[in-house]
Amino acid sequence: MLFRSVRFVLEAPEATRVSLVADFNDWSISGYELSPTPFGEWEIVVPLRRGRSYIYNFVLDGEHWIVDPAASIRVEDGFGGASSTLTL
Repeated sequence: MLFRSVRFVLEAPEATRVSLVADFNDWSISGYELSPTPFGEWEIVVPLRRGRSYIYNFVLDGEHWIVDPAASIRVEDGFGGASSTLTL
């Protein structure tokens, strides 16, 4: 199987909108919006190719970029912040 379904989850009960931005979507805040759950979490499932590494962040309410608190590996983003990484 070349692809794996990856579930991204962020606890952000105060947010009104959450997007997943990554190297696989050209860092666009459009097209990868997370859905709210009844428990204050936001989630999205994305098919990603196995055998690759990905860099990503979440964007809250269209302006606040944050790393994934559940990600164990982070890298500098080149703008004074950090990005989350995921290897499949």
